[in-house]
Amino acid sequence: MIPVYSVAQVRAVEAQEISKRGSESLMRAAASELAAAAEAMLAQTASPTDALIIGLIGPGNNGGDGLYALTELAQRGYQTLALQCTETGHPEALKAYASVAGTVKSLSEGEEALSSASLVIDAIYGIGYRTGAQLPKLPAGTRVLACDVPSGLNCETGSADDDVLLAERTVTFGAMKTGLISQDAPLVTGEIQVATLDFDFSSITPETHLVDENSAQELLNVHRSWRDAGRHKYERGVLGLIAGSALYPGAAQLTARAAVACGVGLLRTHVPEEVQSLLSLAAPETVPLDDEQITEALSLARRHLHGRGAKISAWAIGPGIDSRTPPTGVIANVFDSRQPAVIDASGLEVVPTGPSEQPRVLTPHAKELRMLLRRAGVSVTTEEVRQDPIRWTRWVALAYNAVVLLKGPTSYVVAPNGANLVVCHAAAQLATAGSGDILTGILGYMLSDSSLTGIYGLETVSNSRLMELTACAAVIHGQLGRVTAQQGTVSASRLIDQLPAVMKDFGF
Repeated sequence: MIPVYSVAQVRAVEAQEISKRGSESLMRAAASELAAAAEAMLAQTASPTDALIIGLIGPGNNGGDGLYALTELAQRGYQTLALQCTETGHPEALKAYASVAGTVKSLSEGEEALSSASLVIDAIYGIGYRTGAQLPKLPAGTRVLACDVPSGLNCETGSADDDVLLAERTVTFGAMKTGLISQDAPLVTGEIQVATLDFDFSSITPETHLVDENSAQELLNVHRSWRDAGRHKYERGVLGLIAGSALYPGAAQLTARAAVACGVGLLRTHVPEEVQSLLSLAAPETVPLDDEQITEALSLARRHLHGRGAKISAWAIGPGIDSRTPPTGVIANVFDSRQPAVIDASGLEVVPTGPSEQPRVLTPHAKELRMLLRRAGVSVTTEEVRQDPIRWTRWVALAYNAVVLLKGPTSYVVAPNGANLVVCHAAAQLATAGSGDILTGILGYMLSDSSLTGIYGLETVSNSRLMELTACAAVIHGQLGRVTAQQGTVSASRLIDQLPAVMKDFGF
């Protein structure tokens, strides 16, 4: 997992590194990382002699990084141009660029050249940016590589100005910074590459950890074994799904189809009678589950929580339930069990507050988180949730004694003890009806599989493992959105079509 630090923490470590190694040495090291990233971005599209790389240069060290990067690129045969966006520039870096016959113009003098640029390096402002600075407007379709932080993005808060320079890739120095994964940041940073420059953060506690695709692969493999290949369907996990209503029949179908597409061993479904026939057609692999069978399953679970006698390994509750007439008796009995459960949508309106033996994951978006807070006696606005997501997600995690996944472009996974993980850069196309139901199916399957939870017998899944699996499900969900979007517009049904291939990529 990638440690994430505040701007203040990064500044403190950077100051220590400068005192040991000198600012010029660090600047050149940062510039080398930036130049290498520029070459990688252009590798498939242009040869050095055909490519024009323009640097937008600011007044401080960020501008110096950009000038030194242009110097390296010019030495490698690229056509380069530096456009000075302020009256002053970094003197030593300007001398270095002049030594390779680099051309420096004011922004107003060279602005027309931007339309011919193969790549623009945004080195105007770094972590010191403050809202309101005048930023250049780039031609549509301009490829932008941001130096440390996209100009126009507040790296402390993640809030971006309307005219922020949208990056295709950001090379950030020292460490991942909180503001690069908060609020607006995932929409403007593009792919983030961390150039650590060998900064020493050993004495600093990160604010959180970012779970990316590589981290997710590692977390998923913790309990996997070669013996998994010999398991039968009951050993692979049995998921109980309580979902659907006459008002919302589609949600149950989407969650069921998602769980089946993931490869769940067996899916048992408790849905209203009017939904059952539709579900049987949509997902014929499912097996109905009535009230009596749920009672039997819960009774057996008290003796065989994750053993051979258990009828259900985990639960998924809420998609498509009509909150006006929820199956409260059945749900209440499941909430009293010790089997893991993922709770979404209308299930969030009936999940009890307070202490519980059940390992739970709640998956609200911001408005649903506000509703959960209100049920717990805390009144906040959706904007307050947006401004301080970890704080308010922590409140919900504590009030409901559950791991909470706050969904959004950046998703926050928080445990009752305050521990948290972050998943960033989910595809914007996932903001479509039914997408959350699919996430419930993915996570429900993962909670049911003992090779992923690592739990057998009468033990329960720890909150730390719930957090890890929840973050992994969010990573898979984000990758699913990106893969689907590459082939056209995104709908929930198209997401499910791509799900088996994406799951395979993660080792399923």
